[in-house]
Amino acid sequence: MMNLIGEIQPVSKSPLSTLPPKKIRDLPRTFLLDRLADYYGARPPAEAVECDYALWECAETGLQFAWPAVPGSLRFYEWVSGFASYYPGIRWEYGEVRRRLAADAGTGKNFKLLDVGCGKGDFLQGLDFIPSENKYALDLNEPAVVECRRLGFQACCGTMDTALAAGFFKAGEFPAVTSFHCLEHVDQPVEFVRSLMGAVAPGGRLFISTPYSPMSFEPEWFDILNHPPHHMTRWNLAAYQRLAEITGAKMRYFTPPSSPFRRAVRNFRLLQYGPHGPAGKAALLKDLVRRFPEFLRHYRKQKQRLPVGADVILVEFTVS
Repeated sequence: MMNLIGEIQPVSKSPLSTLPPKKIRDLPRTFLLDRLADYYGARPPAEAVECDYALWECAETGLQFAWPAVPGSLRFYEWVSGFASYYPGIRWEYGEVRRRLAADAGTGKNFKLLDVGCGKGDFLQGLDFIPSENKYALDLNEPAVVECRRLGFQACCGTMDTALAAGFFKAGEFPAVTSFHCLEHVDQPVEFVRSLMGAVAPGGRLFISTPYSPMSFEPEWFDILNHPPHHMTRWNLAAYQRLAEITGAKMRYFTPPSSPFRRAVRNFRLLQYGPHGPAGKAALLKDLVRRFPEFLRHYRKQKQRLPVGADVILVEFTVS
């Protein structure tokens, strides 16, 4: 993940507005350690959470952000990445971006793409229309970068600034830059997006995806992985629109299919069995019938979820 830790300011300030933000809740260090233990069924090391946080909300956009802006430490990511469930492997947005890029990439053999926060290269491996030597991978995880090199990609371990300074890429070099589920981890999101845009060729596109917050289940279930020290910011449509205004980019957004019924079933299951609790279809159906009024309450809430029903959003910025 891209940690761009800057000097901590003494007063909370929205990344997207000069107006005073609203405090949502305190997130004490002990509370966060307990929630991590509940989620993974294992106690995290005490140093995995470095400080007490609070959750604040931008007065203009509704963007929620953690304060102080101290992203997860190396020790935190060493611990959390040790669980097999941490890396999803495949995301909906991989296929969506692949489809949108395929026509552009076919126009020339020199089409290049930079994936920031590439992990082990799961997204890049699916781009069979781009030669391996034109796939650029950037991450802070050295073992992941080594794996990308093994796959034949141009890979660098570092931040956007260090990679640019080292000559790994040039400013404005790429027709397309992607960064999936990284923006929510950084402490300076506007500066991070500007650094990504700096690598995009004029008229090129930057694709970013994040959770769409609050996610559909969060009003009733606290998601520790969508809070600090894991996530510094919680993005919604208004926040992305403001980000486009600040950076001067044109913006479109896309979301996966997401029906109120399916979300209601998933949320019912989550509250009944927990995030990793086993439940076969027969047992789930039995509980749905037995607790139908509860399921109906979930369904009615999901029908009211606007403007975006899905729990993930993909944003396309066109850079002038």
